[in-house]
Amino acid sequence: MNTRNVLNHWKIIHAKAPENGQYLACIEGEVASSNPRFPQASIIRTSYLTAYEIEAESFVVITARRSEYVLGPRDPLEFLTEDFLKSILPERKQVQSPSTFDGAGSQIIAYNEIDRLNDPSSETDKR
Repeated sequence: MNTRNVLNHWKIIHAKAPENGQYLACIEGEVASSNPRFPQASIIRTSYLTAYEIEAESFVVITARRSEYVLGPRDPLEFLTEDFLKSILPERKQVQSPSTFDGAGSQIIAYNEIDRLNDPSSETDKR
């Protein structure tokens, strides 16, 4: 399997497309720290989802920005499951790749900073 970011404690967020009013699904969750853009675990919201695939028993979602995320455990309050996503998204092998880059962005909505007073690698003055 390719190295992909893992989204833990995820939930489905519905966004409304401004151009046509269509509801689109996004995922919000805690991205593991394997992404150099997110050196520590951060809560993100993806761009809208365009497809899914099952790879090595992992459920992978593909976004409009062509990012791929493995879904880890759901948020305990989220009642929609991977089966719901299967019902609204096409499987990747059935989807043609878009010819142009879609600039819809992911957003960091929260960032967990480490406790700098307890971190010996911190450059913060500890006076």
